[in-house]
Formats: sequence, C-alpha cells, structure tokens
Amino acid sequence: MTKPEQEKRMWCYIQPPPMFGIKCDKCGGENITWSEWQGLIWCFDCEIDTVGTKGIFDSPIPKQMAELLGISFDRVTLTI
Repeated sequence: MTKPEQEKRMWCYIQPPPMFGIKCDKCGGENITWSEWQGLIWCFDCEIDTVGTKGIFDSPIPKQMAELLGISFDRVTLTI
C-alpha cells in the first residue's frame, strides 16, 4: 500500500521512538517503531501509520542533558 500524500522516509534516528518519549497518539502505547513514511510512526498494536505524540521534540532539547540520559540523536540514512 502506498501513500501518495506522504513521502518515503530518507533517514531515521538509530534509537526507537519510545526512547524519545514518543507514544502512539491513538492507543497511547509504546509498541511502536519508525514508519517507512516521513513524519509518521508505526504502531504494532493499532497496525497503522500515525503521527504519534511529540515526546521530547515538543520543546527545546538540552542536548548535553539528553546525552547524559542515554539519548542519542545519531541518524541512519535509508537507501532504496
């Protein structure tokens, strides 16, 4: 199934979305991963791509404090 209104994701963070405090906006669960579509997550419980919550990206992020907590902003480039 393709989503013409969405672009394919070109990169994602190495750590999973729950590490950033992101949850499914439909069920509130953390059984999620990065979606193949830019700006979305995949919820394994709801079995849908959804926008999710903002998590720590909802406000300024103190990068050094995040690193002390084990949060990495390293990314991986995805190839087709």
